[in-house]
Amino acid sequence: MSTYTRPTFVDGDVVKDLLEDKSKVPGKDYLVIDVRDSDYIGGHIRGSVNIPSQELPEKLPTLIEEYKAVPQLIFHCALSQVRGPKAANRWAEVLAARDGASAAAAAEVAATERAAVEAANKGPLTQQVNILRGGFGEWQRQYKNDKNLVEDYEPEYWIEDQY
Repeated sequence: MSTYTRPTFVDGDVVKDLLEDKSKVPGKDYLVIDVRDSDYIGGHIRGSVNIPSQELPEKLPTLIEEYKAVPQLIFHCALSQVRGPKAANRWAEVLAARDGASAAAAAEVAATERAAVEAANKGPLTQQVNILRGGFGEWQRQYKNDKNLVEDYEPEYWIEDQY
């Protein structure tokens, strides 16, 4: 039976509930993966890990091995329109190739991702791969004043144009 499903979008309240659930441990029960690059400055979701999108393909084999036991991954970038969804889909393609869910997906796996498939084959993977709807831009709009949800927040990076 395949453990692969296509990444789905989740709203911020889903992630908020995970962060506020004291029985859930980041990095064990779930993991928020922020794939912003130089735009990572200005704040991030508490407990998230920053893996810049430019580095993801190279690091994917190590990351698959490191986080293979985490049942839920939530990817995001600034807006979750390009980098976040692309990263989530890349991760999910590795799972698909591992499970043989799609010959086309397996054929498209790049050389570094082949190593990730090999790493994934070292143990069972059942992961839900999600994308945070609206990315950090929407997250900070909703939760910027909550220190339990946002770390290192710098409001000057998020001032909206007043035109």
